[in-house]
Amino acid sequence: MEVLLWKLSALSAESLTAPLIHSLALLSVLCWDYWFLLLVFLYRRVLNHDGLASYPHPLPNALLVIPSLLRTRAELTSMISTVRSVAHNGYPSELLVVVSIDGTDDQPSLYSELCDWADAEVLPRALQLYVTGTQMRRGKPMAIEHGFALVKALVHKGELRGVPQVYISTDADADLGKGALANLVRRLVVPHPMTGWPARAVSGNLFLRGDAFWPGFAGFFTIKGQLKLQIARHYLVANLARHNLRPVPMCGVPGVLYCTWSEIFLQAPKFLSFVQTLRFKDWLKWWLGAPPPAFERSAVTPKPELLAGDTDDTVTAFLAVFSVYRNGKFSLEFPRTPLHALYAMLRGVFVDRALRYEPKAHVFTSSPETIRGLFKQRRRWNSARIEVTGRFWRGLFYHWTLGLPAVVILWMVARSWICGAALYWLLPLAFFKASFLSAFVFGFVCHMLIIAVVTTFALVLNHQKKHWLMLWAAPLAPLYSLFFAYFPALVGGVSDVFLFGNRTGFAPESTLIRGGSSRIALAYRGKRALLLAARALFRGDVPFGKFWFGWRETRWTPNGYEGWTSAQKPRPILAWSKRRTALHNDDDSS
Repeated sequence: MEVLLWKLSALSAESLTAPLIHSLALLSVLCWDYWFLLLVFLYRRVLNHDGLASYPHPLPNALLVIPSLLRTRAELTSMISTVRSVAHNGYPSELLVVVSIDGTDDQPSLYSELCDWADAEVLPRALQLYVTGTQMRRGKPMAIEHGFALVKALVHKGELRGVPQVYISTDADADLGKGALANLVRRLVVPHPMTGWPARAVSGNLFLRGDAFWPGFAGFFTIKGQLKLQIARHYLVANLARHNLRPVPMCGVPGVLYCTWSEIFLQAPKFLSFVQTLRFKDWLKWWLGAPPPAFERSAVTPKPELLAGDTDDTVTAFLAVFSVYRNGKFSLEFPRTPLHALYAMLRGVFVDRALRYEPKAHVFTSSPETIRGLFKQRRRWNSARIEVTGRFWRGLFYHWTLGLPAVVILWMVARSWICGAALYWLLPLAFFKASFLSAFVFGFVCHMLIIAVVTTFALVLNHQKKHWLMLWAAPLAPLYSLFFAYFPALVGGVSDVFLFGNRTGFAPESTLIRGGSSRIALAYRGKRALLLAARALFRGDVPFGKFWFGWRETRWTPNGYEGWTSAQKPRPILAWSKRRTALHNDDDSS
């Protein structure tokens, strides 16, 4: 420490300020959209114009599904608060709300209490509320699928005229701001001024639930209080990127509140099954002039389990980016030729963004309040894009509008560590000769200054001047980014790519196995190959094939997901018993 203080005292004012000036200049270049948004904000304030395009027609009918586990009374209380927030949000058209419980047998008494409350609750005339659920836990996407199945059954019985045009997703621990649903859907249906296309998905404006981010100066020095403050600041700043103005389009939406077209969402189970059937030879033929594989004429069986994984909202966002608006309908067909794919990509990058953002659609959500819980959540968030991209991978070769941002964002996961090293070591050392400790201190100060500037932008652009206390998060925000952005991305990414898969527990292993998806998990595949080689050597009953390096179950190997959530030990490959299980997939192409 004495050496560090001596070095700092020996440096000139120019040497001290140069890294800070360089960091701010770099911020101005990388975050040019913040300056543009600030100008738009000032322009609208002068003209007293809120920026939301007028829509003279009635908003379409909407379906809102609230998927959730129901294991504690606190979750029941939170869910009732969310439903009331939705019911009295003032949506101007018909609104159908379905609460779908993932595993009603876990707490049947709480589920029965929820059903009784729903029957007795006084609701607005234009709103209908239903409660349903799956007996066993199957995962959040399957709970949503179950909610849609209920709606289809009601349509079949004649109790509903049809499936509502718009699908809205929110969580069971969220409260909506005034008019959030109407503002969200209005942004969805307003056509683009150049293409005439509506948005395909719209994100809401995320805040910490209860807006109780400031713990007081006594709580400021506690772990719980500091986490609450840092999470609130992180949510506020993350909303700025959802304006989707940067060169690489966004390909994700926050699951806590977004909307899309039911027509797009309903095609998801069949489309994901269709993507699994694509082959490299089909892609080569496409480049040679043959038409691409046709989705709508495909006879594949829809597989809802393919929606399950480490996240569900990103799957919806991917589908939204895939979709094309033609003749008043949304199509998931591939571009006819590579030239059409190039044109679609250029249009999506420079003209019409499929994913849009409505800053007036406020939603307040909860967050883990412990280091362990928050790290687990952020590990799933920050590395889930790898797993989701794997489910769509074969389709990205045709649809470059999604392929480009998906690949770039995967690169950004790795780039974040390169930027961290540059910020804390390389850039400071480039400006002055210093020890590693000195470089780290200067990098920390630069990072803190950048965070303070960006937070100020976010406070102004979100009309949150009363929340200036969020600036108190700046001193420890670099550490928060390190432990809840860099490290979770590294741990989750390394586990999914190089080790045995990122085990988040977000979906039960039974659902993942039925879906037939897989992970990169090089260590798992290498271990499987070595064990099969040993069995082939000592027992001689295993022929060589692609399944040696696969993931799915065969007569000789368990599925790679076995034991992820059931805590049961997978069937050993080197079992000396001659008993064999039924063959599930000899030709494992994963």
